[in-house]
Amino acid sequence: MHFSTIAQRKTIIGVVAFTNSDESGNSELRSNHADHSQQDKYTTIIQEDVENTFVSTKRFTLVERDKMDQLKAEKNLEKGDAYIDGSVIEQSAALGAQYLVLGSISKANEGMDRGYAAAMGYSTSPHAEISFSLRVVDVATGEVVASNTFSASEKGKTAFDKALNELRPDVEDFIRKNFKLILTLAQVEKKDSGGAATKVLIAGGSSLGLKVNEAFKVYEVSEIEVDGKKIERKLPLGKVTINDVQDENFSECIVNEGGAAIASKAASGSKIKCEMILE
Repeated sequence: MHFSTIAQRKTIIGVVAFTNSDESGNSELRSNHADHSQQDKYTTIIQEDVENTFVSTKRFTLVERDKMDQLKAEKNLEKGDAYIDGSVIEQSAALGAQYLVLGSISKANEGMDRGYAAAMGYSTSPHAEISFSLRVVDVATGEVVASNTFSASEKGKTAFDKALNELRPDVEDFIRKNFKLILTLAQVEKKDSGGAATKVLIAGGSSLGLKVNEAFKVYEVSEIEVDGKKIERKLPLGKVTINDVQDENFSECIVNEGGAAIASKAASGSKIKCEMILE
């Protein structure tokens, strides 16, 4: 299942305070300084990095940290991180969150590896391990709609930072794949002599971090009632590519495929969406 940023509105997410081994029951969170303050330090660093990764995409609005931290007490910690109390869902909805991001840290450690070489004798070198999972909960349904585990280990003086940096592209990929960007086709800007669309305007610009050469598949959205239930139908129309990010709200696109169909559907007032194509 995927989520979408509709038109120019950013998706609102709430990041629930990440749990570590003491809270989740997963017993591999450890460090050379096995006190709670050190564990809290690792938890905070990892959570902040995940939050910053969401923000850097420019496609999300985060509920304020202090408001989300207040929800931590409502979680039923005895049941582990796989469980989240219904009251947290309700309170998150009241804060405007559309999705919740929950993190569980199973490994966050720094230590020294001891080795032996005939020429040098015994020596030590720093190492670090990080492993955590992310789950995304749809606030409207309470269902977990995406999850993944991220792990890395590094050596050297800045091993922990290096491990965290190594995981950041994986988190970015998780976001891209599960929060697909879907925009509205605002209007047809230009047609050829045969009436086919050659340029269109989409409702998304610099405020969503859009860039020249990003491509979108274009489709018509309609609803069909089947057995008393309305089901969304997507009719493929073509493909467009951004050639000019005009401002924070709009981008101009060149029509690569389906110009005639796009022009026809736009003229009839159909609901047309553009979904970013991931490489």
